[in-house]
This record gives sequence, structure tokens and C-alpha cells, in this order.
Amino acid sequence: MSSQLQATDLRIDMLTFDQLKGWKQAPLIEVFNDYLTLNKQVTKKTEKRFRYDLERLDKTNNKHIKQFIETYYEPIMMTVPQKEHLITGYHIFHAKADYVKSRAYSIPIYQKPNSRQARYHTHEAILAGAFDGKELELAWLEDSIDVYLLMMQGSGLLTFPDGKVKKVVYAGSNGYGYKSISQYMLDKKIITQQQRNGPFIKEYLKKDLKRARDIIIHNPSYVFFKFDTKTDFSGAAGSALKAMKSLAVDKQYYPFHSLIWVEATIPNDPQDFSNLVIAQDTGGAIKGPQRGDLFFGVQKEAEYNAGLMKDKNARLIMLRLRNND
Repeated sequence: MSSQLQATDLRIDMLTFDQLKGWKQAPLIEVFNDYLTLNKQVTKKTEKRFRYDLERLDKTNNKHIKQFIETYYEPIMMTVPQKEHLITGYHIFHAKADYVKSRAYSIPIYQKPNSRQARYHTHEAILAGAFDGKELELAWLEDSIDVYLLMMQGSGLLTFPDGKVKKVVYAGSNGYGYKSISQYMLDKKIITQQQRNGPFIKEYLKKDLKRARDIIIHNPSYVFFKFDTKTDFSGAAGSALKAMKSLAVDKQYYPFHSLIWVEATIPNDPQDFSNLVIAQDTGGAIKGPQRGDLFFGVQKEAEYNAGLMKDKNARLIMLRLRNND
């Protein structure tokens, strides 16, 4: 953790495992084994006893894994008073696309321009044609809302008229900071707090594309894409994301591939979500130690619940190696 953060009013509360809701019943085998795979350096930074016990640990036994974690890790909860407490959800966006411009497919997604100066245009300027004639078009989508939603998720699956499905992933941005259009819509009384969710906002924007364009340009950030042939989708940490087991975090507070205990309420799920996840991603809207974005998956059906996910009472608790500050 940086010295800059230590100088702020960051609060670190030391917890016990008994204070983690659902810890005793939690299935840990898959996530902990993924964590070990992703953290090949962990044994080089730990004491001899840790390495000895890890080598002999039955990694298929949930009880033994739990005992190992309780021995060598400590739960800490970080908070900053002025930073919001919120866990949202994200998914892999699905959209129809074409290789060429037409009446049906009229809005492009772009490759990243070569220089920083060339790509330093606002979202509004790009929609107005700042890249026209630059031959940067990667594909053409049906409308600016599909492009915007694809940018918000950072990657997606595009289905082309020939039946081919191609994967596009984040390739960079225009350099402008992210601004929430849902907050803008709330401030302008376009929507209510109850209507501030993905499914409602998408439906609202799709009803009037001219009106929608006037709204989305209030976020000056713009994302560029590239095609990718890998089967898995990766987060900013470079590792494959898993549904409900991967979390986007503010990397100022959580190292990539660290273990995070999440307590949250999932839309349309009667059971509380209390599970171990791995920090594998980040995002422009993810700011603060209690701000997370839970990955809901690749399936098209994931969009609805991910769009509804908004828990302001959730908790993010990092499981930190003991004596390893």
C-alpha cells in the first residue's frame, strides 16, 4: 500500500474470521486453487513454515484449506469516509455488428489511434466524426447505445451477419476521466433513484437515440477495442475471469490477484452472497476501498442481473498474509 494512502484518512479494521458472514459454510477449493495458480510468487515472499504447510496441504479438502487460510491470513476491512460503499456488477456485452457501414449498422467502434495526441478527443467529438477518414473502424454496431454499453463493460461478443461471433476487448482510452451518466440523469431528474439501474437506463436510452446521444456525451471517456482470439475473457490483471469469482477493485487499495471476501445481496437471489473472490480487474468508476464490480459472466442472460446489481451495504474484506506488510 502506498505511503500516499497512509497519509489520508484511510481506516483499517482488523477482523476475525468469525466476523465474516458465511465463512464457516463457504466453498473455498476452486477460488483458493486459482489464487495459488495466479500467485506463483507467494511462496517466495513467505516464511519457511508457510511453504512447508502449503506443500503438504490437501488442496481438495475445503476444511483443510479453511484452516490454512485462518492460520496464515488475516481479514482486514479498509474504509475511507468520503468514498462510497458500493458493489455493482458487470458482464460480457453481446451486440449485433457488421464489417461495413450500412443503414442498419451505422455507428463504429474504433481501434486505438497510434499517438496519444491523435486519440485525445472527447466522446462527443468522436461521435461527431473526429475519426472520420482515419480508417480506424473495427466494426459497425446498430446504434450509439450499443457502443456505449460495450465501452462500459470493456469487452464483448459481436455477432456478424455471416453468423461469426468475434470477441473484442479493451485496447485503450482517450484519456478523459469517467463520468457517470446515471448520476447525470439523476441530477437532471430524468430518472429516479429506483430507476437507476442498467436494464431501465438501457431501455430508456434505446427509445430515443437523439435524446440518448445528448445524455451519453456527458461522459467524455471513450474506449478503443481490438479483436482477440483467446477463448477466455481477461481482466486488467491479465488473468481469465470467472463468473461470481472475479472482482474489479481500486488497485490503489488491493493488489491484483489478492483474496477478497465479499458480502453482498445479489439481484433475484434469495440467498446472501458471501464468498471468496479474486481481485482481477479494475475500472474508471471503481474508486475507493469499498467499491467493487463483481463479474457476472459471459452468458447473455448475465446482463440483466449485472445491470441490477447495486448494493450500498456490501462489504469488501481483504485476506492479507500475516506479517507481510
